[in-house]
Amino acid sequence: MRLKFSAAALLPLAAGCISAGPSAPSVHAAGETAPVNSAGDAADDPAVWVNVGDTAESLILGTDKRAGLYVYDLKGAVVQFLPAGKLNNVDLRQNVSLDGWTGDIAAASNRTDNTVTLFTIEEDGAVAESGAFPSLLDEPYGLCLGAQGGDVFAFVAYKTGDLIAYRLAGPGGGAEAARMKLESQLEGCVFDDEAGVLYIGEEETGVWKAAFDGGGFSALSFIDEVGGASGVAADVEGLALYKTGPGTGYLIASSQGNNSYAVYTREGDNAFVTRFAVTPGETIDGSEETDGVEAVSADLGPDFPEGVFIAQDGFNDPKGSAQNFKIVDWREIGTLIETAESGLEAGAAN
Repeated sequence: MRLKFSAAALLPLAAGCISAGPSAPSVHAAGETAPVNSAGDAADDPAVWVNVGDTAESLILGTDKRAGLYVYDLKGAVVQFLPAGKLNNVDLRQNVSLDGWTGDIAAASNRTDNTVTLFTIEEDGAVAESGAFPSLLDEPYGLCLGAQGGDVFAFVAYKTGDLIAYRLAGPGGGAEAARMKLESQLEGCVFDDEAGVLYIGEEETGVWKAAFDGGGFSALSFIDEVGGASGVAADVEGLALYKTGPGTGYLIASSQGNNSYAVYTREGDNAFVTRFAVTPGETIDGSEETDGVEAVSADLGPDFPEGVFIAQDGFNDPKGSAQNFKIVDWREIGTLIETAESGLEAGAAN
């Protein structure tokens, strides 16, 4: 099923009102990964694999869009590197069944050979390339995975504004299930498996969501605009979900133009809550011009009992260093969110 949507027709009337928005409170990184080996704009998108046997031994997958896929431990040390090509975005799902195969699977958009490249992840965290299938349009860019109705879908976003949902066929194949189109360049996306909702970042426009039922997209709606009251600034890049319970939690968007991250409620109309920045601490620098982000609410051991937020850092210190990923203890962000929500409740009561 193919649908085409006009952004102009769905933008709210306030879209013409440009605002710098509120200032962003800050948190600090608790850790950072080793830099990627490629120079320049190279690191891009993270994903977290939760080790169900020992969550403190969970892993971070991170793309080097000039070279391949890194696997880091939660201290940021390189555990594995797979020279799989120019991988832009990566995402994963655990304990899924695909055409008789069961396990943990990751997928990445690969611009070297114009494919979606698939990886299996073993119980011990070993990652192996397991196959690939062709992208139906040139330059697969953004990517996220979603599980629904016993199927796993790879949602691939393109610079043309197209987005194609591919249904995975085992750990090595896939075929188109549906597509939609917005007006301009897309990248970041994240799928809410429970709600059946895909969130999409249109880089110079804002954040959207659409219902997805396995056979097509519907009910496209606009969540937030670039340049609006929330202070989101182009480009809108990575998107992530932090889940606090059934249907509850937060949607997070990278506001690349002002080095911050916008937070929205997961439920309802995705109301804006706050923005935050990751600023330099005593020993670790902050994150700037972030592409991909990830958020996980699982207990990841004593260092991260409420999970983590991970952000690609476009300007890693010391100056001239290759890019990397910053690791933030969710408890810091959670405190900011609680403060912001208390303020919103007080304002609503007055």
